[in-house]
Amino acid sequence: MSAPVSTTMKAFVLHGAKDIRLEEVPRPVPGPGEVLVAVRAAGICGSDLHYYAHGRCGNFIPTRPFILGHEFSGEVVAHGEGVEGPAIGTRVAVDPSRACGQCKQCRQGRYNLCPKMLYYGTASVVPPRDGCYAEFVTAPARNCWPLPDGFEYAWGALLEPMSVAMHAVMRSGGVGGKSVLITGGGTIGQMILLTAVAFGAGKVVVSDIKPFAREFAEKHGASGTLDPTSPSAAEDAAKLSPGGFEIVFEAAGVAPALDQAIRHAAPGATVVQVGTLPDGTAVPVNALLTKELQYLGSWRFANVFDRVIEMVTSGRIDPRPLITKVMPFDNLTDAIEAAGYGNEMLKMQISRI
Repeated sequence: MSAPVSTTMKAFVLHGAKDIRLEEVPRPVPGPGEVLVAVRAAGICGSDLHYYAHGRCGNFIPTRPFILGHEFSGEVVAHGEGVEGPAIGTRVAVDPSRACGQCKQCRQGRYNLCPKMLYYGTASVVPPRDGCYAEFVTAPARNCWPLPDGFEYAWGALLEPMSVAMHAVMRSGGVGGKSVLITGGGTIGQMILLTAVAFGAGKVVVSDIKPFAREFAEKHGASGTLDPTSPSAAEDAAKLSPGGFEIVFEAAGVAPALDQAIRHAAPGATVVQVGTLPDGTAVPVNALLTKELQYLGSWRFANVFDRVIEMVTSGRIDPRPLITKVMPFDNLTDAIEAAGYGNEMLKMQISRI
């Protein structure tokens, strides 16, 4: 006789700023069209750090304790009603976007803009949507992408942020042969760098105040880097791309980086806003006008998970350098602390392998 399946599981529950607790909570049961995924690897995102440090993320204020995390991969261990695949035992990465599938945006294929989106690990909805810092998570079967042989769980947990970068590059209209500037050399900025290089950008320059970010970029395909605090930053940018940059990605999420992005954009360039800026941030609209810039937003992602898997499998993008450190699942609090205060940190992950 087989042992009974436990009805509880371990999960990290956020109760407030600097208050995240490892608790025994009900184990979720997959509903119709869903699978149960045993989480094997999960990444720590900037939004998770904000929730932990401040008890909120921007305008998103939790209305109850909830489980953080939205970057994850794992193994399918149970099916809900009507599910034929992925088969039990399949290794998968999960697209954390639970869109309604019925609204105008979803029907147009832009499900990242769904007004009823239930993204994992966020307080953007009421009540907050639990995330992946748990032993098990339910997910729609259609959101589960099988991992190819040799594709590590850790790489699968990178697919969500890498999809953000891929979506941003696709929003730009194409970088092939063009001069590209990325303001912000954090995790997303470095992923945009790898994607832009893989898509044949003529040159890619990364701007960041941290020497570590600039050094990482130079080692992984950047044509050059900028220190935005340098008195010669404008002259340095002009040397790297006379006349300005044709495509600019703002990935820092701070007002000075946006100002720099628009200032260094060439006339007729495209500026893609990827970083989240505080409400009320001033935009130099006269520069948009007189340069005839295209200023676009890039919000989360849609329809690119499979493309990122293909890029990694083919070797066009190597995800390994992006993973700075992996810690055990039970050490999540320590991992968050390290990720939040590490000066030389890109992606921290936790593992249950």
